Amino acid sequence: MKFNTEKCAILMFKDGTYFKGLGFGATNQVSGEITFTTIPGSGYVETLTDKTNKGQILLFTYPSIGNYGVPAREFDKFGLIRQFESDAIQIKGMIVNEYCEIPSHYESIRSLEDWLIEENVPGIQWIDTRMITQTLIEEGSKLGLLRVYEVGEKQDIEELKSEAQKIKDINQYDLVEEVSSRSTKKYTPKNSIGTVVILDLGVKNNIIRTLLQKGLEVIIVPYYYNYQKIMDLNPNGVLISNGPGNPLIYRKSIETIKDLIKNGTTTIGFGLGHILMGLAIGFNCYKLKAEHRGSRTTVESKTGHCYITFQNHAYCIKDLKYNDFKLYFHDKDDDTIEGIIHENKPIFSVAFNPEASPGSLDVKDLIFDKFIDLMEVN
Repeated sequence: MKFNTEKCAILMFKDGTYFKGLGFGATNQVSGEITFTTIPGSGYVETLTDKTNKGQILLFTYPSIGNYGVPAREFDKFGLIRQFESDAIQIKGMIVNEYCEIPSHYESIRSLEDWLIEENVPGIQWIDTRMITQTLIEEGSKLGLLRVYEVGEKQDIEELKSEAQKIKDINQYDLVEEVSSRSTKKYTPKNSIGTVVILDLGVKNNIIRTLLQKGLEVIIVPYYYNYQKIMDLNPNGVLISNGPGNPLIYRKSIETIKDLIKNGTTTIGFGLGHILMGLAIGFNCYKLKAEHRGSRTTVESKTGHCYITFQNHAYCIKDLKYNDFKLYFHDKDDDTIEGIIHENKPIFSVAFNPEASPGSLDVKDLIFDKFIDLMEVN
C-alpha cells in the first residue's frame, strides 16, 4: 500500500482494535455501528440507499465493489427513482476489500467514489474484511469510527482511540424518526384495484413500486400515525414497513399494530414491521450475533418449500407465546423465526424483503399476492 501517494484511512473499533488501509470517497470522520452485508458485486446502489442501514458503517463481504459505477437519478412512471431505495445514501461509512476505480456499465454516469464524495461518505479499502466479518458473526455488530485523511496528513492513533470511547450506541436512538416521511404521500396507478396505507418506518422505493405494479393505490403516512388516523384513509390493507434501529423503543408503532390486530384489519409487516408485529402480540425480541444481511435460505414452514430470500435485519422475535398466530417461515440455517401468520384474521409478516429476493420471483409474488387476496380486492 502506497501511503505516500494515497489517502490513508483508519477503521477504529470502540475497544481500541484498528485497521489501517487506503481511503476512498470523502475525506471525513464518521462513527456508528459497524456491521456487514453479504450482497454480491451488484446491488450496492440499493444497499447504500436503504433506510434500514441508517447510521451504519457497512462492510461489504464481496471482494470488489464499484465495478458498474452509479446510474443516473431517473424516475419511473410512478415518480419513484429507479435503482435507488431512497433519495440519498443512508450509511455513514463504507468498508470494502477492494474498490474498483474504473467502472464499466452502459448506464453508469459516474463512479461510486464520486457519489460518496458528493454525499460526504468516507470509505476504506485494502483491509482484511474476511477477518472483520468473522469477528462480527461471532461477536455481533460493534461500535466504531472511520477516518479518511488527506494525502500526507498525520494520523494520531491514540486520539482516535480516545474518540472511539465516546461513541454512543445508535440503537438507543429513534432512527425511524429520522427516516420516516414528514407528511402523507399518495401514488395512484391507472385502474387501481384497492388502497394500501404504508406506515413508513423507512420504506424502500421497491416496496412501493411493487404494490403499484400490482394495481394498488399507495398512501404513505408518517411513523407516528395511530390506528384511527390510518383508518380515516379508508385502506383495504395496511403495510408496516422495513426500517432501522432497535424495535423495542418504537412503542407508538407497536400500539398501532395492536389496534390493527384487535380490529382484524388486513395487515402485513416487512423487516422491522415484522419484528414490531411480534412484539405487539407478546413475543420477545433479541439482537442476533450473526445478523441476517444478504441472501439466506428461508423455509415456508407448512409446505417445507425453500426459498432464497434477501434479508436485512439484526433483530429476531423469540417464541414467548403464539396466541392466535402460528409460524409461517423459518430460516433453514439457524432456525430463527422469519414469518408469522394469524390463524383466523388476514394478518401476517415476514422478516425478509420479498420485493428484492434474488432469483425468487415466486416468493415475491407469493407474499404480495397473498396480501392482495387477503384484502379481497380482486
